Amino acid sequence: MRRTFFAAAAALCLSACNSESGPERTTPAEFGEVTFSPAEVAPDTDVTVEAFVTSQYGFHRIDIVYILDDDDSDVRFASLLRSFEAEATSLTYKGTIPRQKAGRKVTFWVRAITAYDVVTLSDPRSYTISKEDEDEKPEQPN
Repeated sequence: MRRTFFAAAAALCLSACNSESGPERTTPAEFGEVTFSPAEVAPDTDVTVEAFVTSQYGFHRIDIVYILDDDDSDVRFASLLRSFEAEATSLTYKGTIPRQKAGRKVTFWVRAITAYDVVTLSDPRSYTISKEDEDEKPEQPN
């Protein structure tokens, strides 16, 4: 009996490792609208990202992937979410991209990794941080 249990457990583990074992290994998460705020981003302002995400097989993690000034050699990550309600198949994700300097362009994706490690990226979104207003120089005393 014990040997049969371990053989069955080993077979289940092997089938879980086989990427061809079923749709749970290939079905991506789906994204609703991805938004960010504020709409006009000032220098040194955190940006809040919100996205509705669904996966019929649950989630392993969700986070934000972003690059600055179209430099895809420097990929950054923000706002990792790993704790999910048991059997959660849909949720509204909220994360934060940390503040950046004036004039930077930020391009980001929300990344969802399902419970079976299928990685899905939302469509890219981007914003440019406004430049500090050069007209607002302190007045010079006479």
